[in-house]
Amino acid sequence: MDEDERAQARREQEERANRAIEAIMRGGDQSAETQGLSNEFTDRQTARLSAWWRRVTRRPPRS
Repeated sequence: MDEDERAQARREQEERANRAIEAIMRGGDQSAETQGLSNEFTDRQTARLSAWWRRVTRRPPRS
């Protein structure tokens, strides 16, 4: 992931958090909004860890 992709991901994450805050301020379900944000964060981190693990455990190609 290059720097532009990281910046875009940060912007999207911030926009999602702002939408959640706005929804809560309009009377939305705080638990549901925070759970949604938490799940998204966990999914992203799990994907990053899985990708790292695949890179670390990849076997070198046979010659």
